[in-house]
Amino acid sequence: MIVALLLGREDSIGFPGKNIFPVLGRPLMEYPLRAALHAKFVDAVYVSTDSDKIKEIARRNGAFVIDRPAYLCTKEALGEDAYVHGYSYIRDALKKKGADIELMVLLFCNAPTITSELIDQGIEVLRDNPE
Repeated sequence: MIVALLLGREDSIGFPGKNIFPVLGRPLMEYPLRAALHAKFVDAVYVSTDSDKIKEIARRNGAFVIDRPAYLCTKEALGEDAYVHGYSYIRDALKKKGADIELMVLLFCNAPTITSELIDQGIEVLRDNPE
């Protein structure tokens, strides 16, 4: 399976609430979320967060939610660690269903310029050039 993982947490030092800030009538995070949901090669979309508001937006749009532990939601926490946590969660969930991860698309809730076409192009490049 090809899965997308969006990372977004509640607090931001520079711009509190940025992931849910309305941009052209939608919360900012809905743009990368919808891009992942509409990418033709992505089979499932997960959102890793500590925010109830982000969880609600994710579920409303059809994504799975990963409850990110508090130690991964501090300003000192590394994005790489949140990614590893999300990857492990998804890997284990898919194993229970008899599925494996072929590729994982990593996205951030504050990246509204990503498109489903760009996600699909990236997947095609990786499939064509696995090395």
